[in-house]
Amino acid sequence: MKKITLFCLLVTLFVACSPENETTLLPEANFDFDLPGNIDDGTIGEDPLLYEDVLYAGQTMESGIASVENSEGELIILLQNEGDWEILETHIYVGSMEGLPTNGGGNPKIGQFPYAGTHAPGTTEVSYNIPGYPTGSCVYVAIHAVVYNTVTGETETAWAAGEPMGGSSWATWFEVCL
Repeated sequence: MKKITLFCLLVTLFVACSPENETTLLPEANFDFDLPGNIDDGTIGEDPLLYEDVLYAGQTMESGIASVENSEGELIILLQNEGDWEILETHIYVGSMEGLPTNGGGNPKIGQFPYAGTHAPGTTEVSYNIPGYPTGSCVYVAIHAVVYNTVTGETETAWAAGEPMGGSSWATWFEVCL
């Protein structure tokens, strides 16, 4: 019995000390895959894009893209029309649901939206920088535009895709949280 025990001990020592079982240190791990929140430079952080969706003209025609980004407490709202569409007017609301200017029927009063502009013919991109929204805050955004189709000659109302506001119009809005 002592011979078997001694034999097992020697085999264990031999196997444990053999070069095949030496511990090898691996190089530092380099994880190169996309985690939620990764920024383009490869660092982990907050994704600046808060919203991006279609800008609908006349309820059903895709005239462009509306997006909202966060830049250190400032919302950057960008409208980019595509194809034959130009932007003639913009009206932007950012705030609480209760603060949205509406008429007695619950329809938005776009003329009272705090950010607005009239744009020269040929305009296909418009941006607004809206300060004062710290991390952790949530706001409602309504993006309205008047767009013109250079091929058909039609002028249409456009809204960024979102949830219906109510009232009898097809106006929409969406919530973003920083």
